[in-house]
Amino acid sequence: MILIVGAGIAGLALAIALGREGIECELVERERRWTTVGGGITLYPNGIRALRTLGLADAVCEGGAVVETIRSTDRLGRVLGEMPGQFWPGLGPTVAIHRPELQRLLVEAAGDLPIRMGTSVAALRVEPGGIDVDFDDGSSGRFEIVVGADGIRSDLRERFFSASSPRYVGQMYWRATVLERVVGCATMAFDDDRYVALIPVGGGRVYLGAQLHRETPLDPDGCDPREALEAHFGDYEGPVREAFGMLDEDLHFGPAREIERDEWRAGRVVLVGDAAHACSPTLAQGGSLAIEDAIVLAEVLSAAGAGRTPRARALDEALDAFVARREPRARWVRERTHHQIRLLNRGSAHAELEASLEATYAMLRREI
Repeated sequence: MILIVGAGIAGLALAIALGREGIECELVERERRWTTVGGGITLYPNGIRALRTLGLADAVCEGGAVVETIRSTDRLGRVLGEMPGQFWPGLGPTVAIHRPELQRLLVEAAGDLPIRMGTSVAALRVEPGGIDVDFDDGSSGRFEIVVGADGIRSDLRERFFSASSPRYVGQMYWRATVLERVVGCATMAFDDDRYVALIPVGGGRVYLGAQLHRETPLDPDGCDPREALEAHFGDYEGPVREAFGMLDEDLHFGPAREIERDEWRAGRVVLVGDAAHACSPTLAQGGSLAIEDAIVLAEVLSAAGAGRTPRARALDEALDAFVARREPRARWVRERTHHQIRLLNRGSAHAELEASLEATYAMLRREI
């Protein structure tokens, strides 16, 4: 039995992947109800490829919006140029989708898999025969492997791994959706040290993401998100100004942070998704990498005989293989994210953007 801690994208995708391999798992989530933050999410073709393995690619494409074109403008809305929405011939589309819709599809696909909401891990004890886990609802269980899919502030990472507090990467983000098609295609409005993305996500919604480069972070608790957005982007015009006027109350505001360590495994405790490799959303790879993690971990565990009384050594070798396959790919994204942040903060970045994205995604075209 595998325990998955955290029911975000990584945790749900892993539960589905394990179920398809016939491996029993239990999923616990500390939130009492299904919630999401951030408005929309973009899944590049490597993420769609991973979703195809889970049988979800078609549903996600139908529930979101295919990104055919990316338009670049300045802060006044003047068009600087356009480029294709993806650089992955033969792999599939780039799709932007409303986060609650993606969550709904994942939860639906999980079906009857055991998911306990409002439940956290209270204590773990590594024993010769497995990992004994006590939960905060008074229950307990023994598991072959415990997977931390509990996000950038992972409790399991703090308990079992070296100190690794999320590091600020010089970006403040505002994220929301608006219920109007203020743009006909994905649009990036650039200015020095800031940009705004407007991306249709299906269902008449457009995702709005505003990024401000700052050496020191703003305090999200010390200012009103709308007032801060207006203070730093109030001179934007065109569709961005129109979108600002349509914001609802669900405006997420905070610093972009990353996990800069490359330590994913401590014995039979292993990390996936943001718990292992969170980084800035600049390259829109967080969700795709999390789903890839799930596919690979389920694959290596199935090959090792997980759920069928495997040899202890086989499980250890499987977890080593998982880290060896996934860590270089995630590190590549983190390093290229730093490059992309510098490029986007130059203002009129369109001339270099297409070439940079093509180089960035070259590695990710490869099979996982």
